Amino acid sequence: MWLTLDDQSPLSLNRQICSQIRALILCGDLPAGQRLPSTRQLGKELGVARSTVMEAYDQLLAEGYLESRGGSGTTVALGIRPQPPLQAEPAASGLPLAPIVERHDPPGLVNFQSGVPALDHFPAVEWGKLYRQCCESLPASALRYNSPAGVDELREAIAGWLLRMRGLRVDPGQIMITTGATQGLRLVARLLSRPDALALVEDPVHRGLVEVIARAGYDVEGIAADSQGMDTGQLHCLPDARAARCAFVYVTPSHQYPTGGILSAPRRQELVSFAHTRNCMLVEDDYDGEFRFEGTPISALRELAPERVIYIGSFSKILAPALRIGFAVVPARLVPRWIEEKQFTDVHTDALTQRALASFITSGALERHIWKMCKLYKRRRLYLLQCLRERFGSSFSASGQAAGLHMISEFPAIQFTDTVLATMQAHGVRAVPVEHHALRRTGAHAHQLIMGYAHLSEQAIERGVAALHAALSTVLNTSQPPTLPR
Repeated sequence: MWLTLDDQSPLSLNRQICSQIRALILCGDLPAGQRLPSTRQLGKELGVARSTVMEAYDQLLAEGYLESRGGSGTTVALGIRPQPPLQAEPAASGLPLAPIVERHDPPGLVNFQSGVPALDHFPAVEWGKLYRQCCESLPASALRYNSPAGVDELREAIAGWLLRMRGLRVDPGQIMITTGATQGLRLVARLLSRPDALALVEDPVHRGLVEVIARAGYDVEGIAADSQGMDTGQLHCLPDARAARCAFVYVTPSHQYPTGGILSAPRRQELVSFAHTRNCMLVEDDYDGEFRFEGTPISALRELAPERVIYIGSFSKILAPALRIGFAVVPARLVPRWIEEKQFTDVHTDALTQRALASFITSGALERHIWKMCKLYKRRRLYLLQCLRERFGSSFSASGQAAGLHMISEFPAIQFTDTVLATMQAHGVRAVPVEHHALRRTGAHAHQLIMGYAHLSEQAIERGVAALHAALSTVLNTSQPPTLPR
C-alpha cells in the first residue's frame, strides 16, 4: 500500500496512516470489500512498529471505515461510496469580502498608526508581580462567577483615580467594568435602543465605533467637527422629526478623534441643552484624556450633566490593548438595566485581571506609569514636529497635538488619494488620511494625515518623515519642489 509518512509532521505516525487510508477509501482507490495488508506486513513496508499500524486500523474500525472478521483479515467496510473531489466554492456575487487584516507591516516600513501606545514600555515586571500576588492571595470563593458590574476593588480604585486625574467625583456603584471601550459603547447602544433609533456622532469619527453603533440597529448621522469639536450649532438644523429620534450623541470632547479638537465651553452647554430638550443621552468617550502636553487638563463633559452623560474610559491607550479592560460611569437610574445587559453579554469581564488592575492603581503604579509615558510621548511629539518642519518647512501645518497619541499634519498641496497612499507605502511609510474617517466625503479633510507617534522611536520617526517627504516629492514630480523644501 502506497503511504508516505513524515517524521517532521506534528501528526503522530498512527494518525498519518489513519488519515491516508481514510482518504484512499473516500476517493475510491480502496473500494468496498478490498482487503488490507496485515498489520505486520504494513508495518514492515512502512518501517514502523506493528503496534503503530494496529492503532491506525483500530481507529478506522471504530469509525466504520474498516471491517474485521476472524480468518478474513481486515477489509474496507461495505456501503461506503466514493466521494467526488471537493470543488472550490465560488465567491457569492454581491457580498462584500471580509477585510484582510494585516498583522505585521513589511520590514522597514514606518507606520504612523494612531492609538497605539509604547508597548515596549509596558510595566511587565511590576504588572506580573502584582498579578501573581493577587492569584496567590485570592480565596477560592473569588474564582467563582463575579458581578457583571465588576470587582468592587477595581470600581473603588477607578473612582479614586478619576478624582485625582480628571477631577471627577463618582460613586463607585455607578462604575461598570467592561471588556474595553468598544463593549462599553455596544452596551450603551443596546441599553438606549428604541424603535427607529438615531445616533448622532462627530464627523469625522472613528469608523469602527460607527460600525458598532450601526450593527446595534441605529441610523447614524454625522455632525461636522472642527477645531472646537462637534459643531453643535448644526443640531438646530435637524428636522424635528429626526431630532426626536435621537437616542444619544457620541462625542470625544477632550480630544476629538481624529481631528484633535477640544469641545469648547459654549458648545458643551449647547450639547447638554440639546440632550435635555430632546430627552436623549450624551456618550462621552475619554479615550486618551490622560495624556495632555499643553495647557491645563480639560474637564469632563459629565461635570455639566451627570444624569445625562455616560462616561466611557479604557486602559487600552494607558497600558495595553491586550488587557481588554474598560469602564463606564453610568447614571444611577440606568445601573440595574446595565448590569442585566452585561450579564447576558458575557457574564463579567475577566475578574483576575480586574483584581490585578485594582492593585496596580491603588499601589500608585498606574499614575507613575502615566507620568512616565507623558514625558516620553511629549518628547516624541516634539521630535515629530521638528522632523516635519525640517523637511516640509511652511508647506505643512500641525493641529490636534496638544494631547493624546496622535496629531494631524496638513499638506495643502497634496490630496491623499489611494494612488498617493500607494506611493507612500512604496517609499516605506504609511499613514491614514483624516478623510477616511469622514462620513461625508466632501474633500474637507483630503489634505490631512493622522500621524500617531507614541509607539515610534525617534529613529523611526525621522526615517518615516524622510520617506514621507520623498513620496510626496515624487507625487509632485520633482525631488525638491518649492512647496516641499528640504
